[in-house]
Amino acid sequence: MVEDVIEIANKIEGMRNKPKHHSPYNVFTAWGMSENDHTKLLMALLRYQDQTGRYPLLNSFLNRFTKGRGKMIHYQNPSDVIIRFSPRYDKDAKHSFIDGLITFSAQGKRIAIIIENKIFDAPDQKGQIRRYITHMTEEEHIALDNVWVLYITGTGTKEIDKCSYRPDDEDEATNIGRRYVALTYCEDIIEWLKQDVLDIRIYPESLTSIVRAYVEALEKDILCEDLSETWRKDMLCNTLGLGHRNLNKMTDRDFDSLYSFRDSVQEVRKEIANRDEKEVIAVDNLYGVIRDLIHDVEQKFFGEFERISTEILNECWKRELKKLKGVQWTVRHRGLRSDKGFVQIGLSTEWGTAHLEWNPISVKSMCLGNEYQLELHVENDKKLADKWREELNRNAVLLQAGSIKKGTSRLLRYKCQTSKPIAKMNNKELMEFLTKVYIQDLNFCCRMLVEHFPDYN
Repeated sequence: MVEDVIEIANKIEGMRNKPKHHSPYNVFTAWGMSENDHTKLLMALLRYQDQTGRYPLLNSFLNRFTKGRGKMIHYQNPSDVIIRFSPRYDKDAKHSFIDGLITFSAQGKRIAIIIENKIFDAPDQKGQIRRYITHMTEEEHIALDNVWVLYITGTGTKEIDKCSYRPDDEDEATNIGRRYVALTYCEDIIEWLKQDVLDIRIYPESLTSIVRAYVEALEKDILCEDLSETWRKDMLCNTLGLGHRNLNKMTDRDFDSLYSFRDSVQEVRKEIANRDEKEVIAVDNLYGVIRDLIHDVEQKFFGEFERISTEILNECWKRELKKLKGVQWTVRHRGLRSDKGFVQIGLSTEWGTAHLEWNPISVKSMCLGNEYQLELHVENDKKLADKWREELNRNAVLLQAGSIKKGTSRLLRYKCQTSKPIAKMNNKELMEFLTKVYIQDLNFCCRMLVEHFPDYN
């Protein structure tokens, strides 16, 4: 196990040692390209025609990014292909441009491919992608089944905002299903340019020199600072057999593998303390990568849960909190890997005496469960616990909603069923669920925590 971990550590450490390089002769680095400039260049490359008038780069682009997502699409007649940069879709609106649009006919049907470029993670506009799709179906008269959206980010750290479009949108008028494709420059676009343009050596130097310089600019300057960390995480996931670091597709077994590997690396760190300094540093850095990756996982499944929890509670009790001189509801968690993990919600910045606690809860239960329980705790203060238990026993609503516990730090246990796992709820569903729990069913408990804050703080 020790040698295996060191081999992985050295492999990933090699990526860390690649310096950022600014080539003074690279026109794309010197240019300081905007998001629109990247889109314009992409559309220009797709517009490249060979001596027969065909679009070889468009062909390889479609083959690579539509294959496996339903029937692969190819244009029938080159003269029918229209590749446009920043076309206007609403003449009456001031800012109404699609980044890139490709239209052509295939098997007697009109096809539309919408390109949305977010290389620098620009925020999405409300209803943005939905408007594009609606324009294609209502104004361009292209059937919904023939509309595609390619959403391209820099490194994959940004996901499409649900205010713009949900890939699993329930609105039948804009639901394109598998024809929504999320791509990244750091993997998909760079790999396409390398493998389908530079490696096959059939294109003229006038084209390949431009592509070579652009790929160099992307790798060594434009995306470099994001890429180094992202690629180390991706390489670790690939090494562990998890595939690409896509948190939406990870299973509970994948999470177990990550946590188990972290434990192994931690053990190896202890065993090699007196070995070669470079190996020790490499393993320490590997531990940092796996720790950050696990943090990404936990933030993915608990970040919104915790943010919405504090947002609801702080908004509901803002008047009372002002009297407590700026005290706010806070969230902290521990042990999320195991079935004994918990999330505390309280008014103290530290692990508080009195608090609400989701217990047990874990990454696995977030992904797979549909039954959760929230408890009211008063720890290390029996007198206060007994006093609050008496108050709870006088509340008929709480007695019906949950079970009062005797003689323990757990005063109340409230169980709730959900129609789907918490991790699979969208923001609206999560907001509705947590509002019902905190503001309706357990309002009395929250009030006790706020009004008696001086008694236990």
